[in-house]
Amino acid sequence: MSSSEEILSQIDRALCDHTVSSGAMRCTSDPQPAPAVPPVPVVPFTGGHLAAREAVVRRLVDDHGLTPDDALASVHAVLTGRPTEHQHLVTAAARAVSAELAQRLGQLFDAFARALEPMARAAAAAARHLDEALRAVGHTASSRGGRRDRKAWESPYGPPSRRKR
Repeated sequence: MSSSEEILSQIDRALCDHTVSSGAMRCTSDPQPAPAVPPVPVVPFTGGHLAAREAVVRRLVDDHGLTPDDALASVHAVLTGRPTEHQHLVTAAARAVSAELAQRLGQLFDAFARALEPMARAAAAAARHLDEALRAVGHTASSRGGRRDRKAWESPYGPPSRRKR
């Protein structure tokens, strides 16, 4: 039996049954439980911080001769705000890593812009061809769209209703 036939038969039974109150027609069917969707896990992204910390530690080891343990301890101390004898080295290494990263990002964006140039030129050429084709068939582009038989402020639905004050 389809759901509409089932509903109609319930209505017929309720109309013929004098023991049922008038509120019986207002009841709704049991709600169907929503399908179980697993929650999306929220994991904070710490990869960038770890990579930056590792780059600063590597620079301290390579450029300043610190041991890996001393460099890591110095970086951790600076990050947590504790004093360390290598604070100036950590700060300089962090600035150098930031400058290197900014340079690499600039190169990446330049390469991306160069890669998009042919596509932008092709899109401009296609727009020019479309404009030429539309002009050839007599269609002109206008800066304003819409109808010309009424002023721009006039509504096609009549005057605006007046508000009661």
